[in-house]
Amino acid sequence: MIKTIIALLTLIISLSCSNSQNEGANLIVEDLVTEDVVELVEEDISEAGDEDATEEEEDIPLLVPNECLECKWYFCPPLDSVWQNQICLDICNDPPTLVYESGCQQYMECDPAQYFIESVECTTSSGFPGTQDKVCDKGRIAYTDCETTCTEESCNYVDDDCDGLIDEEQLNQCGDCGIVPAEVCDNIDNNCDGTTDEDLIRACATACGNGYELCDGGIWSSCSAAQPSQEICDGFDNDCDGEVDEELECICTVQDVGVLFPCKEEPLICGEGLKTCECVDDACTEITVTPCFALCHWFPPPDPSTCDPLVGQIVEQEECNNFDENCNQLIDENLVASCYSGPEGTLMQGICVPGIMTCEAGEWGSYIDDEFKVSYCDGEITPQEEICNGLDDNCDGITDYGEEMKETDILFVIDWSGSMNDEISAVLIALNQFAQHYSDEDVLQWGVIRGPIADKMSAPDEYLELTHNLSGFSDFLSSMAALNFVSTIGTTMEMLLDAVYLSISNITTSLPIPIEDLGWRGVVNPGGYGSVVKESSPPLADFKINWREDVDKVIIVFSDERPQSYLVPQITKSALEAAMIATPRLKLYTFSAYSFWTWDEMAIATGGKDFQLTNNPTEMYNSLMEILDEICMEPDDEQ
Repeated sequence: MIKTIIALLTLIISLSCSNSQNEGANLIVEDLVTEDVVELVEEDISEAGDEDATEEEEDIPLLVPNECLECKWYFCPPLDSVWQNQICLDICNDPPTLVYESGCQQYMECDPAQYFIESVECTTSSGFPGTQDKVCDKGRIAYTDCETTCTEESCNYVDDDCDGLIDEEQLNQCGDCGIVPAEVCDNIDNNCDGTTDEDLIRACATACGNGYELCDGGIWSSCSAAQPSQEICDGFDNDCDGEVDEELECICTVQDVGVLFPCKEEPLICGEGLKTCECVDDACTEITVTPCFALCHWFPPPDPSTCDPLVGQIVEQEECNNFDENCNQLIDENLVASCYSGPEGTLMQGICVPGIMTCEAGEWGSYIDDEFKVSYCDGEITPQEEICNGLDDNCDGITDYGEEMKETDILFVIDWSGSMNDEISAVLIALNQFAQHYSDEDVLQWGVIRGPIADKMSAPDEYLELTHNLSGFSDFLSSMAALNFVSTIGTTMEMLLDAVYLSISNITTSLPIPIEDLGWRGVVNPGGYGSVVKESSPPLADFKINWREDVDKVIIVFSDERPQSYLVPQITKSALEAAMIATPRLKLYTFSAYSFWTWDEMAIATGGKDFQLTNNPTEMYNSLMEILDEICMEPDDEQ
C-alpha cells in the first residue's frame, strides 16, 4: 500500500514540477487526482501501519493514458490462475520513469491452455456418491455432471443400481441368472426354447477329406467325409495315406495276364493310364503288376510320333485334387465353385447370396490380400443384424422387423469449425456403410446445416449455411462427400443453437422470438480476435427447411462445443426447448463431447437421446443405426 501511495505522490509532484514545460500534462493530472482519490490516499496513509492489510484488499484506481503517460497491462503471479496488473510510465522523461503500478487483479479463473484440472468427489441428485471433472472452459472453472458408480442392474451377483437388491428382474428364459446357455448335443433343451439339440452341426475330417456331423438325440452322426478302408490292389489309395497299393503284392491269376486295368498313379503324371498282370518267367510261375503307363505304351499310335508313356492320352475333366487330369501341364486350372456358409434356409433370402471359391493345390478357398485361405467363400453375404433400411438383412423372409419404414425427414446439424474433422469423417464412413444396403430412396429425406462457415481459411467473417435441403439419400450423400474440411479451420463461432431454432421456425406451433425480430450479432469480441458473424446463407427470412407434412422429423446435432447463439436477441436453451416441444412429431438426437454442455438435456426433452461423440466409424455407425431403428418401430414398440 505504501508503495502505491508513494507512486501516486511521485506522479503528482513530477507532473506539477514540469508545468512550465508541459502545461497540458498538469491539466490532465488535475483531472485525474479528484477529491475521491485524495481522500483514498489520506485513508491509506492512516492505515499504512496495519500489518493485516494485504495486496489483494487494495482497491487502486487505474490511470488513464495521455500523451506523456503510457500504460500497459502485464501478467503477474499467482500461477494457479491468470492475473494482470497495470504499469504506467512517464515517456516525456528521458529515460522514461515508472510513475504508477497497480496491484495484481484476477483476469481468468484458470489457464485456458489446460482443460482438465482434477477429478473431485460429488453426490448425485439421487444421493449416490460419485465423481466429476473440474475443468477450465475458456478461462472459466466448470464442472462436469456428477457420475455415480451405480449402474443399470446386470446379472453379476452385485447390487449395480445401489437399491439394496442383487440381480433383481435379471432372470433369463431358463429361470437362471446370466445369459441363456448355448445348445449342446446332449438330448437336453439347454436354451429352454422347447426344442432339443436343434441346428447343431460341426465340422469333421477323416484321412480322406473334410466333412460334417449332425446331432441327433444327443449323439453326433458319423462324419460325412469318405472313410479310409483297407488297401486293396485296385490302383486306388483306399486308406487315404497318399500311396496307392502300397506294401501289397498284388496277386494276379494267369487269367489276368494281359488284361488292362485303369489306373491314375505314379509314374503317370497326368490323365488316366493302364496297367496289367505279366509273367515274371516263361513258365509264368510268378506274376507281377506293371507300372501305370499311358495308353500309347500299350497300343502305339499308327503315326511315327514319339510316345510318352508317362502322359496319359485319355483326357478327363479337371478335378480339384492337385492332379493334371486333362494333361495340359496345368494343375487344377479354372476350377470355380459356388459356396455359402450361412445357416440353412437363408440362401437367396433377403440380402443373402452365395460366393465363389477357386481350387489351389487340391484345396477349395479364396485369396485375401494375395494370400490363399482354405474354405474362404469370397463374395458371399450371410445374415446380418436387422436394421431399418428397407431390406431383409437377417434373411428370415421378413423386412425391417415386419414393420414398414415410416416416412421421416432427417436433418444433420454439424459443427464445422475445424476441430471435428475426424468425427465428420466417421459420419461419412458410417453413411457409406448404410448406403450399401439401403433401398427405400424416397421414404427417408436427408439434409444438412453447417456452421460456422468461412469463405476462406482463417477469415474473420463467419456464417451459418443451409448446405443441402431435404432430398433423397443419393443426392444427400453426394453433397456430403463433396464438402471441404480445410476451408473452415480457424472459425470459432459455433452457432448451432441458432441452426436448430431456425430449422424448425416454419413448422413449430410456438416460436418464442419471431424470425423478423432476429438479426446476427456482427462483430464478436471487439479488440480481441475480432470475428464477425455475418448474414446466414440463405438470409434469415429465407432460411427454411422443406419439411414434408405428416411425417416424422429428426434433427441430429454433431458438436464438441457447448450450445451457442449469435443471434440478437440471443436464443436461449429454454426458448429452443419450448419451440421444439411445440413442434409435432419432432425428436432431437445429439452427438456431444461433454454432457454438462446441456445438449443431452434438450435431446431428452424431445424424446430423443444424446450419444458420445466419437471418431470411431464402427461406433458412429452403430449409434446412427440405433436412431434409424426407431423409424421402423411403432411408438408402442420403442424402448
